[in-house]
Amino acid sequence: MAKKKNDEQLGYEEAVTELEEILDELSDDDIDGDHLAERVKRATELVKICRDRIAAARLEVKEIQLPDAPR
Repeated sequence: MAKKKNDEQLGYEEAVTELEEILDELSDDDIDGDHLAERVKRATELVKICRDRIAAARLEVKEIQLPDAPR
């Protein structure tokens, strides 16, 4: 699957959707070893993107809840 957006522009939902597509591909018993390695690498990148988006959202929520609290 070609990247539609660069990773910095990729939203959480888009990353999760791509991860689900990769999981579907990986469940195929006939997957080529080279393709497998490529897809696992991409899945790792997507997991990091998701974690980063969640961390950023947590920080935003904390700032909303405690706007004057020290960080």
